[in-house]
Amino acid sequence: MNRFPVFLLNCLLGLTFTSTILGSSSDPSIRAAIVGDAILNNKGYELLETMTTRYGPRMVGTAGNTGSMDLLEHELHQLGIDTRRERYSIPGWIRGKDSVALVSPPARPLRAVALGYVAQHEPIEAGVALVDSVDFDKLEVQALRGKIALFVPNLRFSPADYNRLEEEFGIIGGLRINRVNGGQLLARSASHIGIPPPFPIYSITVEEGGWIRRQLEEGMPVLIRMETRSKPTPMTIENLVAVLPGRSEKIVVIGGHFDSWDLGQGAIDNGLGVAQLFDIARLLKTHHAKNEHTVEIVWFNAEEWGLWGSRDYVERHDLAPVRNMLNLDMVGEPIAINAMGFDELVPFLEEYSKSLGAWNFNAKVANKPWLGSDHHPFILKGVPAITFNAPVDPDDVRFYHDFGDSFEKVDPEMLARATAIVALLTYDLANETDMPLQHLNDQDTAELFRKAGLEKSMRAAGQWPFGDKPEEEK
Repeated sequence: MNRFPVFLLNCLLGLTFTSTILGSSSDPSIRAAIVGDAILNNKGYELLETMTTRYGPRMVGTAGNTGSMDLLEHELHQLGIDTRRERYSIPGWIRGKDSVALVSPPARPLRAVALGYVAQHEPIEAGVALVDSVDFDKLEVQALRGKIALFVPNLRFSPADYNRLEEEFGIIGGLRINRVNGGQLLARSASHIGIPPPFPIYSITVEEGGWIRRQLEEGMPVLIRMETRSKPTPMTIENLVAVLPGRSEKIVVIGGHFDSWDLGQGAIDNGLGVAQLFDIARLLKTHHAKNEHTVEIVWFNAEEWGLWGSRDYVERHDLAPVRNMLNLDMVGEPIAINAMGFDELVPFLEEYSKSLGAWNFNAKVANKPWLGSDHHPFILKGVPAITFNAPVDPDDVRFYHDFGDSFEKVDPEMLARATAIVALLTYDLANETDMPLQHLNDQDTAELFRKAGLEKSMRAAGQWPFGDKPEEEK
């Protein structure tokens, strides 16, 4: 028996009869129509299928990125939705041929890719040394000097850390072991500020990384050869913005990153967000085009390389009219929602959750910011932001940033339900007039990050813009 129509009916009944404080302009019949259309039509899924089939991955600077954005904009225009492109320059990067091989023992190529912003270099052939800690006091200079470092999974190093590993310990290359098995790689950037690391760094698989580690632990003299034609290069790229004008001067921004890595198709990361944003634009245009506040739906580019698109947006625009920002990054099954440290959002989000009927979140509204996606530049400017806790099936998300991130991994039912839930929140935010939302000043924003325990990691990454002394020095 298909449970889904019954589940949908229960949800629609809940949406129609639940009493909320979501704003005087939030109409239960509009909310029910949005959900029904999202579930039964699922146009974002159709767009994502066409996009990934025709153009593949959307890595910045590639034909796939350009062709996919042209397709998206065309489909928005077909719906009668106005768009604009916002062009900006970034320190870009081109993937060339990456090569890492065991020279001995035995001789064989490894599955590996250079991390973003790694610069082209001549072949390096050297021994390998294990690095299994971020505590520099535990590292031995003599064991590392002139070696290629084998980094165990989940170690986090900042650009300053890489410089120190090169300057103080003499490391000349790096191999980062992936955290997921099954022959998977983890494409990612070695720098989020556009500066190449001081030595080349590659991602390798759990299986081959574990093999090399066992060889080292047995005292075997492992020799690696590495080379890449990948290289940094300046680029000019674009964000795409769809606009649904409102009655007030206030703006609700809903966004997610458009780009992907190049190894797969980017269907999960962040094809989910690309599709959801498109369908949300369609649903609002169809069922409630004129809202109290203007809705700007933004596809940010170059998130994977350092949040360049969202950083450009917040620097380009006067943010005073922006009431809040909602970020969609790999939103799968919504199970909770996060007010990101902005207390005024919590009561509204609690009522929003109750209004979802059968889809009501059982979890308490979270209220703690996290880093690493396109909400972050907005919060740095004091703009209230919202994110979802919405996991993707582990059997699918394990292909994150690699060749297996393909359209077949996208569950249409999951995508339709997530789209409906996010579209409702967008509609409610666009018509809410009573919530006392305010932007934080720099002092209060700094305190928000301190309260969340993020100051140390932000300072280490060179991403603490507030200019004051560390809390422990005060």
